[in-house]
Amino acid sequence: MTNVLILAANEPHDDRDSGYPLCLTEVDGKPLIQHLSEKCNAIPNVKLTLAVRDLDCKRWHLDNVLRLLSPDAKVLNVRRKTGGAACTALLAIATINSEEPLLIINGNELIDIDFSTVISGFVNSNFDAGVIIFPSVHPRYSYVRLSEEDLVVECAEKNPISNNATVGFYWFKHGSDFVKAAQQAIIKSAHVDGQYYICPTMNELILRQLKLGVYRIDTQKFHPLKSERQIERLETLIDSGKH
Repeated sequence: MTNVLILAANEPHDDRDSGYPLCLTEVDGKPLIQHLSEKCNAIPNVKLTLAVRDLDCKRWHLDNVLRLLSPDAKVLNVRRKTGGAACTALLAIATINSEEPLLIINGNELIDIDFSTVISGFVNSNFDAGVIIFPSVHPRYSYVRLSEEDLVVECAEKNPISNNATVGFYWFKHGSDFVKAAQQAIIKSAHVDGQYYICPTMNELILRQLKLGVYRIDTQKFHPLKSERQIERLETLIDSGKH
């Protein structure tokens, strides 16, 4: 069983569509959450959880949307603003704190790859955790520094410590490893501007000398959808046939 947690609780909204949450942004005729759920449902033996703002769930019926797409999925209603993505993820502790694998993905981005292929690569390499990376130096992203063996030796948020930026795709061989790492990061106050992010928590795994790997993709395969400009850019690519 692989637990998949989609984080869609603390994102800004697309004002063009009457305040719909970004996970309902339509991409090539389907809401983003549909694209994500279809990719997740293709993972063998998957258990899907969506973390969403309670207000969005009540207003836009996201629980019904997700259950139509994935009948066995669980909806985690987040009733107030948290201290960041890592804190939001910990609200699902009853589900993810186990020896089962865990995949955490952002609900406001599209990655043009097969998730199962990435996970299989991590498993076959006997990694304890893994991230997807792409080339960038923009400080809006999180970053990892790699060893000569292409293993992760340091993680940072909003700080280009290398040209290996991460997408919001974080895999853990055991969900309990993420829970322990996030809890330790909070104890150490390892936040960035008051927010606890997923990527920096992986430094705690590095301190435990666990094996963290990467999967490389081209920049063109990663589509963050956190602003109107990014949404319009993807729509242009689709219209031009480049997506």
